[in-house]
Amino acid sequence: MTKLGQAEFADFITETFVKNRLEQLLAENEKTSLNSKNSEDIYRKFPSSRDVV
Repeated sequence: MTKLGQAEFADFITETFVKNRLEQLLAENEKTSLNSKNSEDIYRKFPSSRDVV
């Protein structure tokens, strides 16, 4: 295993944190998008108040 200096270690930790956080954010965003899409599909089946009048 290679030895890392302080700067290299800080870069490594930062890069690892950013990748993990980015993956979490993307996963959350994907869930939110999927929930929104499901809601839109469900409500599309019902007539709106404008259509009823």
